[in-house]
Amino acid sequence: MQFGLSPRKRHCGRESRRGDAAIVSSLGAAATQGRAGMWRDVLPNAWESILSRIRSFEYSQKNAVLVPAAALGVGGMLLYWLRSGHKIKTIDMGDGWWGSGERPLKGKEDTSIRAFKIETSDKEIEDLHQRLDRFRFTPHVEGAAFHYGFNSTYLRKVVAYWRNQFDWRKQVEVLNKYPHFHTTIEGIDIHFIHVKPPYVPHGRAVRPLLLVHGWPGSFYEFYKIIPLLTEPAKHGLNEGDVVFEVICPSIPGYGFSEAPHQKEFDSIATARIFHKLMNRLGFKEYYVQGGDWGSRITTNMAQMLPQSVKGLHVNLVFIARQSLGRMICTMLGAYVPWLVGFTREDARRFYPFMQKNVYDVLQESGYLHIQATKPDTAGCGLNDSPVGLAAYILEKFSTWTDKSFRHQDDGGLESKYSLDELLTNVMIYWVTSSIVPSMRYYKENFSKDPDLSVHNRVGVYVPTGIAAFPQEIVHVPRLWAKDVYKNIITYTYMPCGGHFAAFEEPKLLAQDIIQFVQKIGRAVPLPASASSHPSHLLPLPPPAPSAGAGPSEPLHASLCRHTPPRPLVIVPVAACMAHAALPPPRPSRRAQALFIQMCIREVLSIACTAVAMRLL
Repeated sequence: MQFGLSPRKRHCGRESRRGDAAIVSSLGAAATQGRAGMWRDVLPNAWESILSRIRSFEYSQKNAVLVPAAALGVGGMLLYWLRSGHKIKTIDMGDGWWGSGERPLKGKEDTSIRAFKIETSDKEIEDLHQRLDRFRFTPHVEGAAFHYGFNSTYLRKVVAYWRNQFDWRKQVEVLNKYPHFHTTIEGIDIHFIHVKPPYVPHGRAVRPLLLVHGWPGSFYEFYKIIPLLTEPAKHGLNEGDVVFEVICPSIPGYGFSEAPHQKEFDSIATARIFHKLMNRLGFKEYYVQGGDWGSRITTNMAQMLPQSVKGLHVNLVFIARQSLGRMICTMLGAYVPWLVGFTREDARRFYPFMQKNVYDVLQESGYLHIQATKPDTAGCGLNDSPVGLAAYILEKFSTWTDKSFRHQDDGGLESKYSLDELLTNVMIYWVTSSIVPSMRYYKENFSKDPDLSVHNRVGVYVPTGIAAFPQEIVHVPRLWAKDVYKNIITYTYMPCGGHFAAFEEPKLLAQDIIQFVQKIGRAVPLPASASSHPSHLLPLPPPAPSAGAGPSEPLHASLCRHTPPRPLVIVPVAACMAHAALPPPRPSRRAQALFIQMCIREVLSIACTAVAMRLL
């Protein structure tokens, strides 16, 4: 009698014993028969017996093993997905050595910060004058203006002023009005100026700000904006409690920074060196700002050490990635910009697309192909001729400031800058022989990343401000900028200005930087579930306007001399979620229309994604 067994289990037991008896009887029969017929009779019965044993295996025992294993696997995958989704990707900081010869042992590099003063000599000035006297004039094509490049007739005027009226000694004194320094990082001497506010009102915090230039500019681009940032109250920018301590380095190979002696010195290496510079100056957290290459470098700094960059402000966005969805967005945006997320100002600056994004870019990018492939060929000639150097550099300050300046015989240069300012920037390249290494910077960056999009795969999560100037070479809508800059605090449609923002419109740029930093100060941190970085911020909701209050006051018209002024528009990223608990109001017609637009946009996005997947 089988105590405690169910009828089904007793039945399985009887079946098992019967199977055993069948095997024994089969083996006995096989022993009495010939060896040839033994396996033919035994194997089928034995196989059926084994299968019956397998079928009788208890399902409860199977579940006891499989269910916990499956739960553990699914739970582990879910945990990994949650953790990986919130982990911020960063660019590896790495290390480098750009000096000549072998790298010294660790701890042997000179880390001192040395005061530096720009000097000149009679010999240097005499050599310049002799070269200017040998200028060989080339007649220009009648009516060419700046369409063929720098107008040679106007170039003759510039050379005459340079030779007879420009005072380099006086400009050296101007350059030395701010303190200059040198320090050695990764084998090369890094030049920078460090300007502290002369007076800090009680209760105001001083914020360190790193300003990074581009090509063909220099640290001198920031000489107009530095006093606006270090003494905002003195210049009518007394907003809140923002006062800056400004650090302006020269990119290695530019100006008074030593050129790298090794290949492959790119924006990542520059970003790492500038992080080390700020750390050497004693700053653990700081703000960064840049345009042109400075935009790329400061973006890399934010991608590399987001915990050190409290805020990133740029006036040029590098977005080169193309996709089917973006192509459809571009086509629809010309007719229904609201449908694809473009504002009216985006549409005005972006279209006609072929003219502004293809023809204009092709006209202004010839230099880039030379410098990204064989920079030394043209560079050596420019390094030997001050006139050639001036024509090459100043032509960029014409058309990159305003594309319409191509139609003017003088390139519109003196409508925005003085010849002293322009020639001082040229002289920085001349006296340091830095035009060749500055051109090589294109080769080092584009040889690794031809469309400058590789690093865009790493998102920028630090608070970001973007100043979009209307005469910039290309316009990137905020919708597209979000592909890289995930936490845009301000996006400002600047009323006027071009590529050299700090040099051309310093007050506009300074005001935008100050307002950006103020918004970060009024921001609230993201919830822990959304970000693991303490500096990820969202702006607070804008305060409700008081009774009778009008729209935001536009910037003064005197700040813009060529473009009709428009209001300074600052677009916050999102409203604070504190209002989520309030009962929803009845949607207005405008809200309903926006909702329908959003639905249509989502349907288009899904359709585009489906088409792209089908094509792939």
